Amino acid sequence: MPERRRGSLDEPGNRDSPEHLGAGVAAPVGATPDGRESDYVEFNRSLKVTAMASGFVEEMKRFRPSGLTLAAWGGLTAIFVYTYFDALRMMVRIWWREPDYGHGFVVPFFSLALLWLRRDMLDPLPQRGSWWAVPVFALWAAVRLFSAYYYYLTLDPASIVLFFAGLTLALGGWRALRWAWPAILFLIFMVPMPTVAATALRHPLQRISTECSVFVIQTLGIPAVVVGEGGNVIQLEKEVLGVVEACSGLRMLMLFFAICVGAAFILRGSWWEKVVIVLSAAPIAVFANVVRITSTAVLYQLEFKTLAEKTFHDMAGLLMSPIAVALLAGELSLLHKLFPAPPEEQPLTLSGRPEASAAGMAGGGGTGRGPGAARARRGGR
Repeated sequence: MPERRRGSLDEPGNRDSPEHLGAGVAAPVGATPDGRESDYVEFNRSLKVTAMASGFVEEMKRFRPSGLTLAAWGGLTAIFVYTYFDALRMMVRIWWREPDYGHGFVVPFFSLALLWLRRDMLDPLPQRGSWWAVPVFALWAAVRLFSAYYYYLTLDPASIVLFFAGLTLALGGWRALRWAWPAILFLIFMVPMPTVAATALRHPLQRISTECSVFVIQTLGIPAVVVGEGGNVIQLEKEVLGVVEACSGLRMLMLFFAICVGAAFILRGSWWEKVVIVLSAAPIAVFANVVRITSTAVLYQLEFKTLAEKTFHDMAGLLMSPIAVALLAGELSLLHKLFPAPPEEQPLTLSGRPEASAAGMAGGGGTGRGPGAARARRGGR
């Protein structure tokens, strides 16, 4: 037989040519001389990246507004910043100075991410608003007037939620609100908690964290008792550890409520699983705070006083956050294992196998051979 000559890459009929590779046909490993299969792998990878980038560009073009729409949005943004300038400045100052609300910087970006993840709900884009925006804007105006008249500063930033809800109804109606309501509602986590509510939560959190920490410390074999009228002072063998308001766990409680609510919005599952995730924020925050206090007490007992006061005690809040995130991930994994999603039911054949499997094995005598198995193998590639 005459020797079959390998065609060059520039020949139009070659299956390894760039024209065929661009059409999605990858060159088989070992099909090129001189061991150049790595070049083909890299070329195919670049094609995939280019396809993903082009798909993202096309997706952005679908939501690209016109010049008049951009001008309208620019005017609305300017009005919003002018109206809420004092409230926004107050919130940014609180986010920067108070560690309990440092997560406020991330909240607006997460809301934008929620809008992008739910963008398929706006296909096609709504063209008509709803008159229900009028009562929503009326309630928004009443809240702002109440805040200004009674000098209730915390209530004014909270009215941002009503403002965006009314704006969404006015521009896109109820369909747009169904798309945007998780992102709008999540904005409430960037608003500082009222002082009365924060004080009411700090003292119970201090007591619960102190008592649980003492129990764990005693379990570890370290003498410890709760002293003081407030029940937030731990008497160790050689030191006294005070669980002050900064160690009450309110910071972690606010942070993990935001994380759990965000996870409930993103993850797919039944409504009761999402409720369990949100309600688990408080136990997770308390557990992380107990680990923090207990670790500090152990360092005091081991004569590492400088490490406990200057390093570990100050950085424990950051160190406990990954632990709480790991607990949340473990909770999600446990829920999925305890309550797995029911498999899709398929009619059974006389052989006791699902119909799809029987069809795939048709013609092969149960050995995975024959035209049916070949078609299944080609379809899975």
